[in-house]
Amino acid sequence: MALRAKAHVWLARPWQCLLRMRALGTTAAPATEALQPFEAIPLYSRNKWLKMIQILREQGQENLHLEMHQVFQELGPIFRYSIGRRQVVSVMLPEDAEKIFQADSTQPCRNVLEPWVAHREQRGLRRGVFLLNGPEWHFNRLKLNPSVLSPKAVQKFVPMVDMVARDFLETLKKKMLLNAHGSFSMDFYSSVFNYTIEASHFVLFGERLGLLGDGLNSSSLKFIHALQSMFKTTTQLLFLPQSLTRWTSSRTWKENFESWDFISEHVTKSIKNVYQELAKGRPQSWSVVSELISEGALPMDGIQANTLELIAGSVDTTAVPLVMTLFELARNPDVQRALRQESLAAEASIAANPQRALSDLPLLQAALKESLRLYPVASFLERVLSSDLVLQNYHVPAGMVLNVNLYSMGRNPSVFPRPERYMPQRWLEKKGSFQHLSFGFGVRQCLGRRLAQVEMMLLLHHILKSFTVETLRQEDVQMVYRFVLVPTSSPLLTFRPVS
Repeated sequence: MALRAKAHVWLARPWQCLLRMRALGTTAAPATEALQPFEAIPLYSRNKWLKMIQILREQGQENLHLEMHQVFQELGPIFRYSIGRRQVVSVMLPEDAEKIFQADSTQPCRNVLEPWVAHREQRGLRRGVFLLNGPEWHFNRLKLNPSVLSPKAVQKFVPMVDMVARDFLETLKKKMLLNAHGSFSMDFYSSVFNYTIEASHFVLFGERLGLLGDGLNSSSLKFIHALQSMFKTTTQLLFLPQSLTRWTSSRTWKENFESWDFISEHVTKSIKNVYQELAKGRPQSWSVVSELISEGALPMDGIQANTLELIAGSVDTTAVPLVMTLFELARNPDVQRALRQESLAAEASIAANPQRALSDLPLLQAALKESLRLYPVASFLERVLSSDLVLQNYHVPAGMVLNVNLYSMGRNPSVFPRPERYMPQRWLEKKGSFQHLSFGFGVRQCLGRRLAQVEMMLLLHHILKSFTVETLRQEDVQMVYRFVLVPTSSPLLTFRPVS
C-alpha cells in the first residue's frame, strides 16, 4: 500500500500547482567564465518504472507539455532527462533555438516515429520525408519542395483551397437559413476537421471528397475515422518500447495498423486515378501528385509514401489552430472587429486574386501566430545534434537529442510580455527572431506549412467577413498531448451574420 500511495503522489506531481506560475526558469542564465560540462546541466530525474505505469494507465502522456513546463519553472531554461537509455536536452529560449539552427547540417536528423516505421516495415512500404533521415531524406525533400512548398506551387493551389473555403462558407450560410433565431451554435471542430481533409485532398490529388455536406458517403466516413483512429493509437504507442507494447497493447497495434492500411489503400487508389487521367491526356485539374508524376520526380512508391504522410499530417495541424483562433476571437471581440475590418477592406482584391490573402491581411496573419504561440500543435521541435554545441554555457555533445519546447517558449514572460493575453498586435511590433517556430525551422521545416497557412488564412477571411463569432465560455480551454496538442473539448461557438 505504501508503494502504491507513493506512486500516486509521484504520478500526480508534474502538473500540480501550474496555476501558481513562478518567474524561475524564464530567462537565460548569465554566462560564467568556465564552460560547464554536459553533466552539469540540471537533471530532471524520473522513476522510469512509475513513469511506465503512468503511461500504461493513461494510454499516453496527455499532460506531457504541462509536465515539461513545470520542470522549466523549477530547473531553468535548460535541463536534461532520460528516455530509456537515451538522454534528451530540453531548451525553451529563442536564442537557443537559433544556435541549434546555426548548428544544423545540410541533412538535419531527428528521431523517427517507431509506430509509423513499424507499419511501413511490416507492410513493405517505403518511408516518406517525415520518417527519413540522411541522404534519402535529402533526395526526397529536394524533389518535393517545388511541388508543395515553392511560390509556384502556392500560386497553383491557392484557387483550389479558396474554392473549398467558399463552399464551407456556403454550408454555414445554409445552417443560418435553417435557424429561425438568426444565429446558430455548433461544435466547430468536427466541421473544420472535414474542411482540412477536403482542401488537402483536393490539392494533393485534384479530387473532391464531398466532406462539407451533411450526407457523407460510407467511404468518406471510414477515411475520417481511420485518420482519427491512427492519431489516437499513435499516442498510445509512442512512449513505450515496441518490445513491451506488443504484449500490453496488442489491440492498439492492430487498430493502428488497420487504420494505416485503410489510409494507404485510399492514397494508392487516388494516385492510380491521377495516373490514369494523365495517361488518357485529360487530368481533372492540377494537383501535387499529377505534377510529381509528370515531372518523374520520384518513383511511384516514393510518391505514395510522401502523400501518405502529407494527407495524414494535414488534418489536426490545421484544424486545431482554426478552432482556437475562432475561440480566442470570440473571447476578444475588439480583436475580432479589427480583423473583420481588415477582411472587408481587402475583400475586393482577394476576390479578384485569392493569393492576395497572404499579403493583404497582416493582422490576420498575426492572429494565427498568436494562436500558435498559445496553442502550438507541435509542443516541441526535435533535432539530433550533428556537432558539439554550447547552450546556456553548457557543453552539449554531438549525437544528443535536443528538444525546443514551443509550449513553454510561448508562455515565457521574458519572451512574450503578458503571455496569458491574446494580443495579435505583438507580432506586428516584434523584431525578435526564432519566436514563431510552429512550422519548424531551416531545411527541415514543415513541408506542408504553405498549404496549412493558405487553408487557415482563406477560411478565416471568409468567415470573418460574413459572421460574428461568439462564445459563452470565458475560461481557458485545456489542451492535451495526443501526438499533437488538441483541446480536451471543442468550445461551443455561436455564429451570427454580419449586419
